[in-house]
Amino acid sequence: MKSDIHSVYDLLVDISFLDWVKSPTEETNRYWEEWQGSSPERKLMLREAKVIANGIDFKKTSPENIRKELIFKKIQDSIHEDKEEPAPENIKMKAKPNRVMANNGWLKWAAVFIGLLVMSGIYYFALNESMTTHTTAYGETKSIVLPDGSEIKLNGNSSLSYSNSWEMGEARDVWLVGEAYFTVKHLGVQEKFVVHATTDFNVEVLGTEFNVLNRKGKTKVVLSSGKVMLNLQKDSSEERLQMAPGEMAEYIHNDKVLTKKEVDPMVYTSWRNNRLLFEDTSLKEIKAILESTYGLKVIVADSNLLEKRLYGSAPSNDVTLLLEGLERSLGNEISIEGKLVTIK
Repeated sequence: MKSDIHSVYDLLVDISFLDWVKSPTEETNRYWEEWQGSSPERKLMLREAKVIANGIDFKKTSPENIRKELIFKKIQDSIHEDKEEPAPENIKMKAKPNRVMANNGWLKWAAVFIGLLVMSGIYYFALNESMTTHTTAYGETKSIVLPDGSEIKLNGNSSLSYSNSWEMGEARDVWLVGEAYFTVKHLGVQEKFVVHATTDFNVEVLGTEFNVLNRKGKTKVVLSSGKVMLNLQKDSSEERLQMAPGEMAEYIHNDKVLTKKEVDPMVYTSWRNNRLLFEDTSLKEIKAILESTYGLKVIVADSNLLEKRLYGSAPSNDVTLLLEGLERSLGNEISIEGKLVTIK
């Protein structure tokens, strides 16, 4: 059973997958059914890859000719003929004003590049047809009702994606970048609800209320009510951590370190009611909120101020009032010039 497939792209460059899409048999149907198993990630991946692959004209393009190895070999061959360095994985086109259009290497490069653009276009439109994505601007919040009736409050500078087709008996998967508060609807059939923060970390629930903050290499989960299970994939092993109400778990992406402690959930979830609560909150933490959620550039003249602890509250839906409240709490002057905030 294949273990080196981790994305839709990996499937699209796998010759056995393309052969199966082109000419399915009872044996290959059984193989790919077993490959996806009960994994919601693999089911979604397989469904999206099939949509894209079905858009390929196999009469004109054989499965062999869209394999990853051959695509990159053609690119590298064309570059070598132009006497340039081999292309890195993230290929960048460099403009050369005196290039002769009839150059054979250039034409090969152009042909391959156009082919990649076509494939990218197929992937983009197919992906957007099968997924719904909600985004918010800096300082904006948005209320979302999912297909199962679960309610999401999306904070500023965030995005939430999910499949358009949630089938009975399958996990309900969503992907979050930024911050959101989840009120998950409990279904009688006990279908899991899974929030994906990274490729190796997710939050699994049945029915509960919790907040997820996923920014700058860290994911914080604060549980208001119910139960959640945090799943962390470490190489070949899996770490699972169950949370209880009033707990916050923090995951450091690069280090793959997961910790848990008791907190007041209201401090971390009050933003959904248009308030920010500060309870022994450092200015350093508040600075991070102002920059990541509101898109401000914050300069603190005296770095010692960053460790100052604050108590109180301020409105979160009006950044001007928020900064005025912060100025009163700090006792320091705050000046605003466009998106630049200076604390003196």
